[in-house]
Amino acid sequence: MRIKKAIALSLVIGLTTGLMAKPNLPMGDMKAKMVKMAGKSSPFNHNEVFPKDYFLIPKNLPYLVGLTLYHPMSSTLGLSKEQIEKIAKIKKDTVPEVLKSAKEIKTLELKLVEMIRNEAPLTELDATVDKIAAMKAALTKKHLRCIKAVRAILSKEQRKKVFSYASAKPVSKTESASKDHKADAK
Repeated sequence: MRIKKAIALSLVIGLTTGLMAKPNLPMGDMKAKMVKMAGKSSPFNHNEVFPKDYFLIPKNLPYLVGLTLYHPMSSTLGLSKEQIEKIAKIKKDTVPEVLKSAKEIKTLELKLVEMIRNEAPLTELDATVDKIAAMKAALTKKHLRCIKAVRAILSKEQRKKVFSYASAKPVSKTESASKDHKADAK
């Protein structure tokens, strides 16, 4: 019985903290700026996430600047004003380079589509793919340097917390409804 009460209390505290949490910094119009900068989309990628889609490894590495400053749970990290300022400086120094590189990669990818439409020789297609791959690798290496720089600012506890909320699987409406249905059935 005590274990059930402890679990229930932990869940209530966790949910309350999650509901009260807010980003360390407001997102502002950053998303609108990204969409504008991304420009024309590919006829084959209607769900583009710019600039993330242009990294060599777009989904399996953390985006620590965003997770520490803009994630809804980022206020739970307890970052000091100095830490926020340092991470914001990393963002200011890194993001313009990332956006520029991502835009160049996207331009080359769109050029590749046109090359295919125009039946360019395979050697030209191969050369363009090699150039895109090299640029994506360089962009991902910039990302790794950014990850290391932000990690160096965070305490061990803060790193643990950010990775915990970053890796938490979001519950979809379907999963939530299914759990509610199963609970009602019991």
